[in-house]
Amino acid sequence: GSGWERKGLRFAITAVENCNDPRLQLLVAGHGTPAKYRSRSLRFLGVVQDLQALYAAADIFLLPTIYDPSSNACLEAMAVGLPVITTKGNGFSELMEEGRDGSIIKEPDNTAALCAALRFWSNGETREKSRASREEHAREFSIGRNVNATLQILLQATASAASTSGKIRKT
Repeated sequence: GSGWERKGLRFAITAVENCNDPRLQLLVAGHGTPAKYRSRSLRFLGVVQDLQALYAAADIFLLPTIYDPSSNACLEAMAVGLPVITTKGNGFSELMEEGRDGSIIKEPDNTAALCAALRFWSNGETREKSRASREEHAREFSIGRNVNATLQILLQATASAASTSGKIRKT
């Protein structure tokens, strides 16, 4: 995507560097100005056409965003079984279950909490225990399911309005 500053790339870099784990690498996809960001654990990929391949190469999805109404990328990552580490500033965090879907950090600049979450989810056994649950939970938010639920609400509202139209209310 774009908007790396708003999405907390600086916080992600700081957290990964402070974890002091050479296995941790940040893969960053999308538009932006890579020259503004420097780190030995950072790799810019540019615009990626095959997101499935990118998610398959990852173990964890990290988005310590300052603000995001509801990140689609978090849902995509969860749908392929990746644990999501994000912040309360991401509306998507309201759909997550802490410990199953990933970790929710209160503030994006909380380096210690981000690093603790990265260490926790870096354990392959931990990730695998809840992978199927994350994938199942993500399926609850499919486009088809959401369209059907919205349609049902509209039909109920229409039926309710039709049943009360023409009636005079006494107050």
